Amino acid sequence: MTTLQAHGPTVLHDGAIDASPPPGGGDRQPLQVGLSQVLLALSLVLGWLLLYILVLSGLEQGHAQSSLYERLRTELALGTAPTGAPIAAGAPVALLSIPGAGVEDTVVVEGTRAVQLQDGPGHVLGSVLPGQRGVSVIAGRSLTFGGPFGTIAELPAGAPITVTTAQGTFVYEVTGARLRGDPVPPPPATDGSRLTLVTAIRGAGLGGLQAGETVYVDADLTGDAADPGAVATADIGTKLMSAKFDTTSLALLALGLQLLVGSLAAFVWAWNRWSRAAAWIAGGPCVLAALWLVSSLGSRLLPALI
Repeated sequence: MTTLQAHGPTVLHDGAIDASPPPGGGDRQPLQVGLSQVLLALSLVLGWLLLYILVLSGLEQGHAQSSLYERLRTELALGTAPTGAPIAAGAPVALLSIPGAGVEDTVVVEGTRAVQLQDGPGHVLGSVLPGQRGVSVIAGRSLTFGGPFGTIAELPAGAPITVTTAQGTFVYEVTGARLRGDPVPPPPATDGSRLTLVTAIRGAGLGGLQAGETVYVDADLTGDAADPGAVATADIGTKLMSAKFDTTSLALLALGLQLLVGSLAAFVWAWNRWSRAAAWIAGGPCVLAALWLVSSLGSRLLPALI
């Protein structure tokens, strides 16, 4: 029984009161909750991608560089570092230092596929090794995995570039930068050597995160060049500025996604069966590792110079 207070005397009503929500109100609430959850999930995914691109991928390359540096230093000391083909893909071939671009004792690996450029700048197959007579080409990323070549386009003429290989230490001087389609400098003299660095210029889209044009920085050797070794056949499967959807990378990514889904399912099970702290301690690192693996594998499908 409800008492209604009016301007006149108190009136008592014995009828039932309708306490149901207004029409349509109950339908909108689940929709709003679902939309907010989707937006939250998208925000978390976007935040993770930015974190991986700008920070974690650099740590990944730093770890690879540490191992490659120890390996190359040992090979240089023993005299077993490569001087010509055949060289295993991903093997260290040279140490590169570019003071004007913040590059110091960075290991150059053999090959320029995305998986190799995750470890460091790569020697383009089909060109001689740095320091040898002829033209040597090294490609590197401009943003992801530490972006070792991110600022090489800003190098002024005369800037030094030092390369150390099994044949010695060689110093180059930058002669200029050019874009794809610009005139290519004439070949070096018969006894000369040229080093060409290749990377991507960041475009204006996505706050500078989008790759724009390909830039080439040419440098000529200031001293005597070494004898060239055997030159490997050019890798026709390398696409530096376009996405590469090879079956191996797609297969590995599919396996990584399965691992991520399995780790998420195990984490949810532990969350419902164990204490929250135990679920985080046991499942959190597994989910993070699987997510990192998927991000690393997925980045191989992107243009290799980004």
